Amino acid sequence: MANSKCNESYIKEAAYYLWQNAGCPMGQDEKFWSMAVEQLSSCKCTKSACKKSASTKTSSAAKKSASSKSSK
Repeated sequence: MANSKCNESYIKEAAYYLWQNAGCPMGQDEKFWSMAVEQLSSCKCTKSACKKSASTKTSSAAKKSASSKSSK
């Protein structure tokens, strides 16, 4: 059971960052959830490597977001 919770957490995080990187379009949550499931299901790495990759994406998204706000 913990495994499914963990998987859902990874999917939720991945979908969020996909959505953010697409410019936060409204009403497309299912699309981004499906994209996240597809990406994570094709991931051949270990869970710890996926977590590291997700945290790197988080940092990149935060930097991108901050730079786009400061340039406006």
